Amino acid sequence: MRPSRIFKLIIVASLLVAAFFYIVKVTNKDEEVRTLEEEEDKEIDIAEEHQEDVKSVIKKEDEEKKPEESSQHEEAQQNLKSVNLSDRNPSSVQEMRSIINDVNFNQEIHNLEKFPKRPEEGIVIVVQVHNRPEYLEQLVKSLAAAKSIEKALLIISHDYFSKEVNKIVESIDFCQVMQIFFPFALQFYPDEFPGQDPNDCPRDIPRDKALEIECTNAGYPDMYGHYREAPFTMTKHHWWWKAHRVFEGLKATRDHKGLVMFLEEDHIVSQDFYATMELMAKLQQSECPECDIITMGLYDRPSNYQSVGDMVDVITWQSSKHNMGMAYTRDTWAKIRSCSKEFCKFDDYNWDWTLQHVSGRCLPSTLTTMVILGPRVFHIGTCGMHHSNKDAKCEVGKEVGYVEDLLRRNKPYLDPTGLYIKQRFDKSAVIKTMKPNGGWADPRDHRLCMSYAKMQMVGQNDT
Repeated sequence: MRPSRIFKLIIVASLLVAAFFYIVKVTNKDEEVRTLEEEEDKEIDIAEEHQEDVKSVIKKEDEEKKPEESSQHEEAQQNLKSVNLSDRNPSSVQEMRSIINDVNFNQEIHNLEKFPKRPEEGIVIVVQVHNRPEYLEQLVKSLAAAKSIEKALLIISHDYFSKEVNKIVESIDFCQVMQIFFPFALQFYPDEFPGQDPNDCPRDIPRDKALEIECTNAGYPDMYGHYREAPFTMTKHHWWWKAHRVFEGLKATRDHKGLVMFLEEDHIVSQDFYATMELMAKLQQSECPECDIITMGLYDRPSNYQSVGDMVDVITWQSSKHNMGMAYTRDTWAKIRSCSKEFCKFDDYNWDWTLQHVSGRCLPSTLTTMVILGPRVFHIGTCGMHHSNKDAKCEVGKEVGYVEDLLRRNKPYLDPTGLYIKQRFDKSAVIKTMKPNGGWADPRDHRLCMSYAKMQMVGQNDT
Protein backbone atom coordinates (compact mmCIF):
# COMPACT_ATOMS: atom_id res chain seq x y z
CA MET A 1 0.00 0.00 0.00
CA ARG A 2 1.33 3.42 -0.94
CA PRO A 3 2.34 5.83 1.88
CA SER A 4 -0.15 8.47 0.69
CA ARG A 5 -3.03 5.96 0.97
CA ILE A 6 -1.90 4.95 4.47
CA PHE A 7 -1.76 8.63 5.45
CA LYS A 8 -5.32 9.18 4.20
CA LEU A 9 -6.56 6.18 6.19
CA ILE A 10 -4.89 7.52 9.33
CA ILE A 11 -6.62 10.91 8.85
CA VAL A 12 -10.04 9.25 8.33
CA ALA A 13 -9.52 7.06 11.41
CA SER A 14 -8.55 10.10 13.46
CA LEU A 15 -11.67 11.94 12.33
CA LEU A 16 -13.83 8.96 13.26
CA VAL A 17 -12.27 8.76 16.73
CA ALA A 18 -12.75 12.51 17.23
CA ALA A 19 -16.37 12.24 16.10
CA PHE A 20 -16.93 9.36 18.53
CA PHE A 21 -15.58 11.33 21.49
CA TYR A 22 -17.62 14.40 20.46
CA ILE A 23 -20.81 12.30 20.41
CA VAL A 24 -19.94 10.85 23.83
CA LYS A 25 -19.31 14.35 25.19
CA VAL A 26 -22.59 15.71 23.81
CA THR A 27 -24.45 12.67 25.13
CA ASN A 28 -22.93 13.14 28.57
CA LYS A 29 -23.82 16.83 28.45
CA ASP A 30 -27.40 15.95 27.55
CA GLU A 31 -27.46 13.50 30.44
CA GLU A 32 -26.21 16.22 32.78
CA VAL A 33 -28.91 18.60 31.55
CA ARG A 34 -31.57 15.91 31.95
CA THR A 35 -30.27 15.16 35.45
CA LEU A 36 -30.41 18.83 36.39
CA GLU A 37 -33.93 19.10 34.97
CA GLU A 38 -34.96 16.03 36.92
CA GLU A 39 -33.52 17.56 40.10
CA GLU A 40 -35.44 20.78 39.42
CA ASP A 41 -38.62 18.74 38.98
CA LYS A 42 -37.95 16.96 42.29
CA GLU A 43 -37.56 20.29 44.02
CA ILE A 44 -41.11 21.33 43.13
CA ASP A 45 -42.80 17.91 43.07
CA ILE A 46 -42.78 17.74 46.86
CA ALA A 47 -45.79 20.07 46.79
CA GLU A 48 -47.79 17.38 45.01
CA GLU A 49 -46.32 14.71 47.29
CA HIS A 50 -47.87 16.43 50.32
CA GLN A 51 -50.99 17.82 48.69
CA GLU A 52 -53.35 15.76 50.82
CA ASP A 53 -51.83 17.36 53.89
CA VAL A 54 -51.82 20.90 52.54
CA LYS A 55 -55.42 21.74 51.76
CA SER A 56 -54.54 25.29 52.68
CA VAL A 57 -52.85 25.83 49.32
CA ILE A 58 -54.64 23.46 46.97
CA LYS A 59 -58.15 24.17 45.79
CA LYS A 60 -60.60 21.39 46.51
CA GLU A 61 -62.42 19.99 43.52
CA ASP A 62 -65.82 21.26 44.63
CA GLU A 63 -67.26 21.00 41.14
CA GLU A 64 -67.01 17.21 41.33
CA LYS A 65 -69.15 17.08 44.46
CA LYS A 66 -72.86 16.53 44.44
CA PRO A 67 -74.87 19.56 45.64
CA GLU A 68 -75.89 17.86 48.87
CA GLU A 69 -72.28 16.84 49.58
CA SER A 70 -71.14 20.42 49.01
CA SER A 71 -73.84 21.71 51.33
CA GLN A 72 -72.84 19.24 54.03
CA HIS A 73 -69.21 20.26 53.66
CA GLU A 74 -70.07 23.97 53.99
CA GLU A 75 -72.14 23.25 57.08
CA ALA A 76 -69.26 21.28 58.60
CA GLN A 77 -66.88 24.16 57.87
CA GLN A 78 -69.22 26.63 59.55
CA ASN A 79 -69.44 24.37 62.59
CA LEU A 80 -65.64 24.24 62.75
CA LYS A 81 -65.42 28.04 62.62
CA SER A 82 -67.73 28.31 65.60
CA VAL A 83 -65.38 26.14 67.71
CA ASN A 84 -62.36 27.87 69.22
CA LEU A 85 -59.03 26.21 68.53
CA SER A 86 -58.33 26.24 72.26
CA ASP A 87 -61.31 23.91 72.67
CA ARG A 88 -60.00 21.39 70.16
CA ASN A 89 -58.25 18.36 71.64
CA PRO A 90 -56.75 16.33 68.78
CA SER A 91 -56.15 12.72 69.77
CA SER A 92 -53.68 11.92 66.99
CA VAL A 93 -51.15 13.55 64.70
CA GLN A 94 -53.49 12.94 61.77
CA GLU A 95 -56.33 14.78 63.51
CA MET A 96 -53.98 17.64 64.36
CA ARG A 97 -52.92 17.90 60.71
CA SER A 98 -56.54 17.96 59.65
CA ILE A 99 -57.35 20.79 62.07
CA ILE A 100 -54.44 23.02 61.09
CA ASN A 101 -54.99 22.44 57.39
CA ASP A 102 -58.64 23.43 57.76
CA VAL A 103 -57.49 26.61 59.50
CA ASN A 104 -55.05 27.34 56.67
CA PHE A 105 -57.65 26.63 54.02
CA ASN A 106 -60.37 28.77 55.60
CA GLN A 107 -58.12 31.84 56.10
CA GLU A 108 -60.59 33.26 58.60
CA ILE A 109 -60.08 36.82 59.82
CA HIS A 110 -61.35 37.35 63.35
CA ASN A 111 -62.77 40.56 64.87
CA LEU A 112 -64.33 41.69 61.59
CA GLU A 113 -67.51 42.69 63.42
CA LYS A 114 -65.44 45.21 65.39
CA PHE A 115 -62.99 46.17 62.63
CA PRO A 116 -64.82 45.54 59.32
CA LYS A 117 -62.29 47.48 57.23
CA ARG A 118 -58.63 48.39 57.38
CA PRO A 119 -56.99 51.34 55.63
CA GLU A 120 -55.23 50.32 52.41
CA GLU A 121 -51.95 51.56 53.82
CA GLY A 122 -52.49 49.61 57.05
CA ILE A 123 -49.49 47.56 58.12
CA VAL A 124 -49.61 43.76 58.19
CA ILE A 125 -47.87 42.37 61.28
CA VAL A 126 -46.74 38.73 61.17
CA VAL A 127 -45.65 36.98 64.36
CA GLN A 128 -43.74 33.67 64.21
CA VAL A 129 -44.83 31.62 67.22
CA HIS A 130 -43.59 28.31 68.62
CA ASN A 131 -44.61 27.24 72.12
CA ARG A 132 -43.61 29.89 74.63
CA PRO A 133 -46.93 31.29 75.87
CA GLU A 134 -45.27 33.27 78.67
CA TYR A 135 -43.52 35.37 76.00
CA LEU A 136 -46.42 35.59 73.56
CA GLU A 137 -48.63 36.90 76.35
CA GLN A 138 -46.25 39.82 76.88
CA LEU A 139 -46.07 40.58 73.15
CA VAL A 140 -49.88 40.62 72.86
CA LYS A 141 -50.10 42.87 75.91
CA SER A 142 -47.66 45.35 74.35
CA LEU A 143 -49.47 45.29 71.00
CA ALA A 144 -52.78 45.95 72.73
CA ALA A 145 -51.32 49.11 74.29
CA ALA A 146 -49.93 50.43 70.99
CA LYS A 147 -51.47 53.51 69.43
CA SER A 148 -53.18 53.03 66.02
CA ILE A 149 -52.94 49.23 66.32
CA GLU A 150 -56.56 48.98 65.14
CA LYS A 151 -55.28 49.75 61.61
CA ALA A 152 -53.26 46.53 61.49
CA LEU A 153 -53.94 43.01 60.33
CA LEU A 154 -52.18 40.73 62.81
CA ILE A 155 -51.20 37.30 61.48
CA ILE A 156 -50.06 34.70 64.01
CA SER A 157 -47.96 32.06 62.25
CA HIS A 158 -47.67 28.90 64.37
CA ASP A 159 -45.42 25.86 64.14
CA TYR A 160 -46.90 24.22 67.23
CA PHE A 161 -50.50 23.42 68.18
CA SER A 162 -51.02 24.47 71.79
CA LYS A 163 -54.22 25.01 73.75
CA GLU A 164 -52.55 27.69 75.87
CA VAL A 165 -51.11 29.55 72.88
CA ASN A 166 -54.42 29.37 71.01
CA LYS A 167 -56.23 30.79 74.03
CA ILE A 168 -53.89 33.80 74.08
CA VAL A 169 -54.51 34.44 70.39
CA GLU A 170 -58.27 34.14 70.89
CA SER A 171 -58.08 36.87 73.54
CA ILE A 172 -56.89 39.45 70.97
CA ASP A 173 -59.64 42.03 70.49
CA PHE A 174 -57.76 45.16 69.40
CA CYS A 175 -57.42 44.55 65.63
CA GLN A 176 -58.15 42.08 62.86
CA VAL A 177 -56.34 38.82 63.50
CA MET A 178 -55.72 35.62 61.55
CA GLN A 179 -53.99 32.36 62.44
CA ILE A 180 -51.94 30.28 60.03
CA PHE A 181 -49.98 27.10 60.71
CA PHE A 182 -46.70 26.03 59.12
CA PRO A 183 -47.96 22.67 57.84
CA PHE A 184 -44.62 20.82 57.87
CA ALA A 185 -43.68 21.48 61.49
CA LEU A 186 -41.99 18.83 63.62
CA GLN A 187 -45.09 18.36 65.79
CA PHE A 188 -47.12 17.37 62.73
CA TYR A 189 -44.46 14.97 61.37
CA PRO A 190 -42.77 13.56 64.49
CA ASP A 191 -41.53 10.28 62.97
CA GLU A 192 -41.00 11.13 59.32
CA PHE A 193 -39.48 13.90 57.26
CA PRO A 194 -39.63 16.88 57.75
CA GLY A 195 -39.44 15.53 61.31
CA GLN A 196 -36.82 13.01 62.41
CA ASP A 197 -37.27 9.78 60.50
CA PRO A 198 -36.09 6.69 62.46
CA ASN A 199 -33.85 5.79 59.52
CA ASP A 200 -32.16 9.20 59.38
CA CYS A 201 -28.45 9.25 60.14
CA PRO A 202 -27.44 10.19 63.70
CA ARG A 203 -25.91 13.68 63.86
CA ASP A 204 -22.33 12.65 64.67
CA ILE A 205 -21.95 9.35 62.84
CA PRO A 206 -18.89 9.28 60.50
CA ARG A 207 -19.80 9.39 56.82
CA ASP A 208 -18.21 6.04 55.98
CA LYS A 209 -20.15 4.40 58.81
CA ALA A 210 -23.36 6.11 57.66
CA LEU A 211 -22.84 4.74 54.14
CA GLU A 212 -22.18 1.31 55.60
CA ILE A 213 -25.45 1.19 57.57
CA GLU A 214 -27.30 2.89 54.68
CA CYS A 215 -29.18 5.45 56.75
CA THR A 216 -31.44 7.70 54.68
CA ASN A 217 -29.22 10.76 54.23
CA ALA A 218 -25.83 9.04 54.42
CA GLY A 219 -24.46 10.90 51.41
CA TYR A 220 -25.33 14.35 52.72
CA PRO A 221 -23.51 15.46 55.89
CA ASP A 222 -23.14 19.22 56.30
CA MET A 223 -19.91 21.14 55.82
CA TYR A 224 -18.80 20.10 59.33
CA GLY A 225 -19.53 16.41 58.83
CA HIS A 226 -22.77 16.45 60.84
CA TYR A 227 -26.12 15.09 59.73
CA ARG A 228 -29.48 16.83 59.80
CA GLU A 229 -31.23 17.53 63.11
CA ALA A 230 -34.91 18.14 62.44
CA PRO A 231 -35.61 20.59 65.31
CA PHE A 232 -32.88 22.94 64.10
CA THR A 233 -34.25 23.09 60.55
CA MET A 234 -37.74 24.21 61.54
CA THR A 235 -37.19 27.93 62.13
CA LYS A 236 -35.68 28.55 58.68
CA HIS A 237 -38.39 26.47 57.00
CA HIS A 238 -41.11 28.33 58.91
CA TRP A 239 -39.66 31.77 58.16
CA TRP A 240 -39.42 31.10 54.42
CA TRP A 241 -42.85 29.44 54.22
CA LYS A 242 -44.65 32.26 56.06
CA ALA A 243 -43.13 34.94 53.82
CA HIS A 244 -44.37 33.03 50.77
CA ARG A 245 -47.74 32.51 52.41
CA VAL A 246 -48.29 36.15 53.36
CA PHE A 247 -47.05 37.78 50.16
CA GLU A 248 -48.44 35.21 47.72
CA GLY A 249 -50.93 32.81 49.28
CA LEU A 250 -53.40 34.58 51.57
CA LYS A 251 -56.40 36.25 49.96
CA ALA A 252 -56.24 39.04 52.56
CA THR A 253 -52.63 39.99 51.79
CA ARG A 254 -51.61 38.78 48.34
CA ASP A 255 -52.48 42.20 46.87
CA HIS A 256 -51.19 44.21 49.84
CA LYS A 257 -48.75 46.85 48.61
CA GLY A 258 -47.70 48.31 51.95
CA LEU A 259 -45.36 47.19 54.70
CA VAL A 260 -45.31 43.73 56.22
CA MET A 261 -43.64 43.65 59.62
CA PHE A 262 -42.10 40.45 61.01
CA LEU A 263 -41.98 39.83 64.76
CA GLU A 264 -41.30 36.79 66.94
CA GLU A 265 -43.04 35.57 70.06
CA ASP A 266 -40.29 36.84 72.37
CA HIS A 267 -40.45 40.44 71.16
CA ILE A 268 -42.40 43.31 72.70
CA VAL A 269 -43.14 46.75 71.22
CA SER A 270 -43.36 50.34 72.42
CA GLN A 271 -46.66 52.21 72.47
CA ASP A 272 -45.57 54.39 69.53
CA PHE A 273 -44.09 51.62 67.37
CA TYR A 274 -46.90 51.65 64.79
CA ALA A 275 -46.95 55.43 64.30
CA THR A 276 -43.14 55.47 64.18
CA MET A 277 -43.13 52.79 61.50
CA GLU A 278 -45.62 54.85 59.47
CA LEU A 279 -43.22 57.81 59.69
CA MET A 280 -40.33 55.59 58.60
CA ALA A 281 -42.34 54.38 55.61
CA LYS A 282 -42.96 58.00 54.53
CA LEU A 283 -39.30 58.88 55.00
CA GLN A 284 -38.30 55.83 52.98
CA GLN A 285 -40.52 56.88 50.09
CA SER A 286 -39.35 60.48 50.07
CA GLU A 287 -35.66 60.28 50.97
CA CYS A 288 -34.49 56.68 50.75
CA PRO A 289 -36.10 54.78 47.88
CA GLU A 290 -33.04 52.51 47.87
CA CYS A 291 -33.89 51.30 51.40
CA ASP A 292 -35.11 47.72 51.19
CA ILE A 293 -35.90 47.07 54.86
CA ILE A 294 -37.10 49.07 57.85
CA THR A 295 -35.60 47.88 61.14
CA MET A 296 -37.45 48.71 64.36
CA GLY A 297 -35.26 46.85 66.86
CA LEU A 298 -31.64 46.95 68.00
CA TYR A 299 -29.74 44.64 70.33
CA ASP A 300 -27.33 47.39 71.36
CA ARG A 301 -30.03 49.79 72.58
CA PRO A 302 -29.22 53.22 74.07
CA SER A 303 -30.27 54.10 77.60
CA ASN A 304 -31.22 57.66 76.63
CA TYR A 305 -33.38 58.51 73.61
CA GLN A 306 -33.00 62.30 73.85
CA SER A 307 -30.66 62.56 70.88
CA VAL A 308 -31.86 59.52 68.91
CA GLY A 309 -35.61 59.16 69.51
CA ASP A 310 -36.43 60.72 66.13
CA MET A 311 -33.29 59.65 64.25
CA VAL A 312 -32.58 56.88 61.75
CA ASP A 313 -29.47 55.58 60.03
CA VAL A 314 -29.29 54.19 56.51
CA ILE A 315 -26.89 51.28 56.41
CA THR A 316 -26.16 47.94 54.77
CA TRP A 317 -28.36 45.26 56.36
CA GLN A 318 -26.51 42.86 58.70
CA SER A 319 -28.15 39.76 60.09
CA SER A 320 -26.56 40.03 63.53
CA LYS A 321 -27.77 43.62 64.01
CA HIS A 322 -30.91 44.14 61.95
CA ASN A 323 -32.99 40.95 62.16
CA MET A 324 -35.43 42.21 64.83
CA GLY A 325 -38.61 44.05 63.93
CA MET A 326 -37.94 43.93 60.19
CA ALA A 327 -40.54 45.39 57.82
CA TYR A 328 -40.53 45.44 54.04
CA THR A 329 -42.83 45.53 51.02
CA ARG A 330 -43.43 43.00 48.29
CA ASP A 331 -40.85 44.80 46.13
CA THR A 332 -38.14 43.73 48.57
CA TRP A 333 -39.73 40.29 48.85
CA ALA A 334 -39.51 39.95 45.05
CA LYS A 335 -35.76 40.62 45.25
CA ILE A 336 -35.25 38.06 48.01
CA ARG A 337 -37.52 35.52 46.31
CA SER A 338 -35.49 35.78 43.10
CA CYS A 339 -32.68 34.11 45.06
CA SER A 340 -34.81 31.18 46.24
CA LYS A 341 -32.30 28.56 45.15
CA GLU A 342 -29.45 30.36 46.91
CA PHE A 343 -31.55 30.67 50.07
CA CYS A 344 -32.79 27.10 50.05
CA LYS A 345 -29.45 25.43 49.35
CA PHE A 346 -27.11 27.47 51.55
CA ASP A 347 -25.70 25.25 54.31
CA ASP A 348 -26.90 27.24 57.32
CA TYR A 349 -29.98 26.46 59.41
CA ASN A 350 -30.48 30.13 60.37
CA TRP A 351 -32.81 32.17 58.17
CA ASP A 352 -31.05 35.46 59.00
CA TRP A 353 -27.52 34.22 58.29
CA THR A 354 -28.86 32.74 55.07
CA LEU A 355 -30.43 36.07 54.13
CA GLN A 356 -27.06 37.73 54.78
CA HIS A 357 -25.49 35.28 52.33
CA VAL A 358 -28.20 35.99 49.75
CA SER A 359 -27.70 39.73 50.17
CA GLY A 360 -23.96 39.52 49.57
CA ARG A 361 -23.73 36.75 47.00
CA CYS A 362 -26.94 36.70 44.95
CA LEU A 363 -28.59 40.12 44.82
CA PRO A 364 -27.23 42.75 42.39
CA SER A 365 -26.57 45.00 45.39
CA THR A 366 -26.64 44.28 49.11
CA LEU A 367 -29.81 44.92 51.10
CA THR A 368 -30.06 48.39 52.62
CA THR A 369 -31.96 49.09 55.82
CA MET A 370 -33.31 52.18 57.54
CA VAL A 371 -32.73 51.67 61.28
CA ILE A 372 -34.47 53.58 64.06
CA LEU A 373 -31.75 54.56 66.55
CA GLY A 374 -34.18 54.63 69.47
CA PRO A 375 -35.57 51.09 69.08
CA ARG A 376 -39.30 50.40 69.28
CA VAL A 377 -39.06 46.60 69.23
CA PHE A 378 -37.29 44.69 72.01
CA HIS A 379 -36.10 41.14 72.48
CA ILE A 380 -37.04 39.69 75.88
CA GLY A 381 -36.20 36.04 75.22
CA THR A 382 -33.74 34.44 77.63
CA CYS A 383 -34.50 30.86 76.57
CA GLY A 384 -34.18 31.00 72.80
CA MET A 385 -32.46 28.51 70.50
CA HIS A 386 -29.09 30.29 70.73
CA HIS A 387 -29.08 31.13 74.42
CA SER A 388 -25.74 30.02 75.85
CA ASN A 389 -26.94 29.04 79.33
CA LYS A 390 -29.38 26.18 78.85
CA ASP A 391 -30.10 26.08 82.60
CA ALA A 392 -31.11 29.74 82.77
CA LYS A 393 -34.60 30.46 83.98
CA CYS A 394 -36.91 32.33 81.63
CA GLU A 395 -37.11 35.52 83.67
CA VAL A 396 -39.79 37.09 81.50
CA GLY A 397 -40.98 39.57 84.11
CA LYS A 398 -37.46 40.86 84.71
CA GLU A 399 -36.83 41.44 81.01
CA VAL A 400 -40.20 43.13 80.49
CA GLY A 401 -39.62 45.33 83.54
CA TYR A 402 -36.29 46.49 82.14
CA VAL A 403 -37.88 47.52 78.83
CA GLU A 404 -40.84 49.21 80.52
CA ASP A 405 -38.47 51.21 82.72
CA LEU A 406 -36.41 52.23 79.67
CA LEU A 407 -39.53 53.45 77.85
CA ARG A 408 -40.89 55.22 80.93
CA ARG A 409 -37.65 57.19 81.36
CA ASN A 410 -37.64 58.11 77.68
CA LYS A 411 -41.33 58.93 77.30
CA PRO A 412 -40.64 62.62 76.41
CA TYR A 413 -38.65 61.44 73.37
CA LEU A 414 -41.24 59.01 71.98
CA ASP A 415 -44.14 59.84 69.63
CA PRO A 416 -42.06 61.98 67.24
CA THR A 417 -43.86 64.18 64.72
CA GLY A 418 -41.15 63.56 62.15
CA LEU A 419 -37.97 61.55 61.59
CA TYR A 420 -34.53 62.54 60.34
CA ILE A 421 -31.68 60.66 58.73
CA LYS A 422 -28.62 61.01 60.95
CA GLN A 423 -26.08 59.13 58.82
CA ARG A 424 -25.93 57.38 55.47
CA PHE A 425 -23.23 54.75 55.50
CA ASP A 426 -21.29 53.89 52.37
CA LYS A 427 -23.20 51.09 50.67
CA SER A 428 -19.99 49.89 49.04
CA ALA A 429 -18.60 48.97 52.45
CA VAL A 430 -17.84 45.26 52.50
CA ILE A 431 -19.69 43.26 55.12
CA LYS A 432 -17.49 40.55 56.59
CA THR A 433 -18.44 37.17 55.17
CA MET A 434 -19.78 35.01 57.96
CA LYS A 435 -18.86 31.36 58.22
CA PRO A 436 -21.96 29.21 57.68
CA ASN A 437 -23.25 27.26 60.67
CA GLY A 438 -24.13 24.12 58.70
CA GLY A 439 -27.12 21.98 59.56
CA TRP A 440 -28.73 22.44 56.14
CA ALA A 441 -27.11 20.05 53.66
CA ASP A 442 -29.89 17.50 53.25
CA PRO A 443 -31.44 17.70 49.75
CA ARG A 444 -34.84 16.91 51.27
CA ASP A 445 -34.72 20.26 53.08
CA HIS A 446 -33.65 21.97 49.86
CA ARG A 447 -36.56 20.46 47.92
CA LEU A 448 -39.14 21.25 50.59
CA CYS A 449 -37.85 24.82 50.87
CA MET A 450 -38.04 25.29 47.10
CA SER A 451 -41.57 23.87 46.97
CA TYR A 452 -43.22 26.63 49.00
CA ALA A 453 -43.42 28.96 46.01
CA LYS A 454 -45.34 26.42 43.95
CA MET A 455 -47.71 25.74 46.84
CA GLN A 456 -48.76 29.40 46.89
CA MET A 457 -49.11 29.53 43.09
CA VAL A 458 -51.54 26.63 43.27
CA GLY A 459 -53.25 28.26 46.24
CA GLN A 460 -54.05 31.39 44.21
CA ASN A 461 -56.96 29.47 42.69
CA ASP A 462 -58.70 29.51 46.07
CA THR A 463 -61.93 31.45 46.15
